[in-house]
Amino acid sequence: MALYAFNDDLSWIKGKHQFKAGGMYQLNHYNGFGHAYLSGLALFNFTETGLPGNTNFATAGGNPFASFLLGWADGGRIDTIRFIGQQWPYYAGYFQDDWRISSKLMLNLGIRWETTLLPRALDDQFSDFSPTLPNPGAGNIPGALLFAGSGAGRAGSRTLADSYFKGFGPHLGFAYSLDSKTVLRGSYALSYGAITTSAGSTHQVGFVQILNFFNNSNGIQPTWIFSQGPSPWVKPPFLDPSFANGGTAYWWQNGEATRPPAFNTFNFSIQRQLSSTLILEASYNGNLGSRLQSSLLNYDQVPSKYLSTLGASLLAQQYDSAAAVAAGIRAPFPGFKALWGGGATVAQALRPYPQYNNIDTWSGGGDHSGHSTYHAAIIRLEKRYANGLDFQTSYVFSKLLTDSDNYSPNASCPGSVPSCAKAADMYNRRLEKSIGQFDITHAFKLGLVYELPVGVGKRFLNHGIAAKVLGNWRVASINIYSSGIPIGLGTTVSPPLGAGRNVPFVTSYDGWRAPTQGGSFDPSTDRFFVPYGTGPFPRQGPGTPYDGIGNVTRYNPKVRYFPSLSENISVAKTFVMHEQLRLDFRAEAFNAFNRVRFGTGSVSLPSQSFGVLTSNSDMLNTPRQIQFGLKLYF
Repeated sequence: MALYAFNDDLSWIKGKHQFKAGGMYQLNHYNGFGHAYLSGLALFNFTETGLPGNTNFATAGGNPFASFLLGWADGGRIDTIRFIGQQWPYYAGYFQDDWRISSKLMLNLGIRWETTLLPRALDDQFSDFSPTLPNPGAGNIPGALLFAGSGAGRAGSRTLADSYFKGFGPHLGFAYSLDSKTVLRGSYALSYGAITTSAGSTHQVGFVQILNFFNNSNGIQPTWIFSQGPSPWVKPPFLDPSFANGGTAYWWQNGEATRPPAFNTFNFSIQRQLSSTLILEASYNGNLGSRLQSSLLNYDQVPSKYLSTLGASLLAQQYDSAAAVAAGIRAPFPGFKALWGGGATVAQALRPYPQYNNIDTWSGGGDHSGHSTYHAAIIRLEKRYANGLDFQTSYVFSKLLTDSDNYSPNASCPGSVPSCAKAADMYNRRLEKSIGQFDITHAFKLGLVYELPVGVGKRFLNHGIAAKVLGNWRVASINIYSSGIPIGLGTTVSPPLGAGRNVPFVTSYDGWRAPTQGGSFDPSTDRFFVPYGTGPFPRQGPGTPYDGIGNVTRYNPKVRYFPSLSENISVAKTFVMHEQLRLDFRAEAFNAFNRVRFGTGSVSLPSQSFGVLTSNSDMLNTPRQIQFGLKLYF
């Protein structure tokens, strides 16, 4: 990644006004280079030299090295060189006025405008999905590729979607002094997040080639003879609207790729000086996020209505099975079975774009579908350094609601199920809105430093040998106490609708915790959840009343991990040996009281170890750690 930037700012003070204006230009490069398997990859297996058709290594009798000596390749791969050069141009400008209306009131007024243009690619090597372009390789049904650039087979433009030019962000702030010791402050701002390529290089379909060779005979025949090389293949580019058929098409969704995340931020605070060194502040912070970079959209997911009208069993059958034909299922285009082979299922036939496996809006930065709301009440007490004591403490009471805790489609979701950040049901995304994964209802923090009033330059015992030996000690601590984050459940039961978060069923958001046998939780005798199949966790999956898309939101605010309680303490002493020579000694203890914070065990409902702590991974914090240090100043 490289960044080229130019900006300029101007300040002008006139009377009660301080004007500022400026502009910025950035050119963000998101470049990728791939060179794996440029010379080809050959794979050898035991099946070619074992008993024909026997794929069991223990009984087949073959050997991969024997297959290698014979040159009987079982599989392989060839990649073309991939240099992906992407450039995102960014423009911004702002104007603001700090206006001192009186000795008590000051206003801050301003506005900012910004835009990120759609990216350009080196040599115009970009392709994009069009939901309306006829696909000649799928009977001309809608949904095909567009290619950037000019010339035969191209769209006649270096960019394949629209840019967004309405990124105006006003802001207003004020500070008002009620008296010499009390200040009111408030602000509102509309700001925007950055436009980025979030998950690697995309939109190069048709310009690069990753060619895999597979064995379809269980090793009875080699895939290819090593001395002869693999079957002939053609180098890109492939400016064919049907090139992505049978795979993934990437879509910027017209202007969504450059429409930035928006944040409406509200702040209000009252600050009071209690003494010359003590300040108390109470405040409210709010943030409403929209169009957040996410990975919820799944335009090629099978409509969920078919789960209830056809059933999961029929969706998983071949489209031309007797039951499917009786239900009125037909091939959506000529060559459907030839394209998908064993994957020509009823579910595939009922996709909005049955010629594809995915319509990917997330990897290239185009999925801006997330929302969030955050509200917090904060009380802060600060004591500036005086009489050897300095501390700051705060308490936060907050709530976070969102459907997008992260933007990555490869992030772990509830139940530690990877690659499931896409919505469970594209057509009912309300199921994704829940308490946030990182919601912490209560958080108290205390940081302090206290220098004992003993030693050289202090109030007591400030001279002599005793002062040097017993004096100049200081104690510091950082203490953090917070609520646990909410818990989400996972399941391996996957409805045949295409990629999406697997959602379990529950009958209640209450009653998840199992009772403890003693006064506190003991993982040797207690489990975190009541067992699967009891209480609010009915048995689910095929053959049960609870099959299909579940009903539980991503996280349950009523059930949380154990609270986080942490004390980190430091004791230090300074030995003054000379005016310009001193030695600092420190003893530090992290998790000083050696608190133990247990996890939950498995959070996947079909697991028989659901809620049972079984390993060190169920410990959420580290044991007490102590370290010592010496530092010489000269």
